[in-house]
Amino acid sequence: MSSTLFILLKSPHEYHDLDAVAALGGDDRVGVMLFEDATLFPVSEDRRDEIMDVADEIYVMGEDLEARGFKGRAGKGFQVIDYPRAVDLIMREYDQTITL
Repeated sequence: MSSTLFILLKSPHEYHDLDAVAALGGDDRVGVMLFEDATLFPVSEDRRDEIMDVADEIYVMGEDLEARGFKGRAGKGFQVIDYPRAVDLIMREYDQTITL
């Protein structure tokens, strides 16, 4: 089975359509990596479940989450990662990467 890692940068208030993740990911193993303002997805009650429905794994950049005042609040189902882990995911663990 192939795998696709989606990188999201925009906040859940700016990025309204996660259908693209589901459509482009298809039957692949789908991961979503949240950087910058996209790290607000896990703390946004109305968008948290939506992103969990389209991805098998969700990774949250810890430094970006902390910079926005939400350290330790990612919640269950969201893996908080650092930059070395992000590089491993992009370079070794997923077959392709798509930035939305």
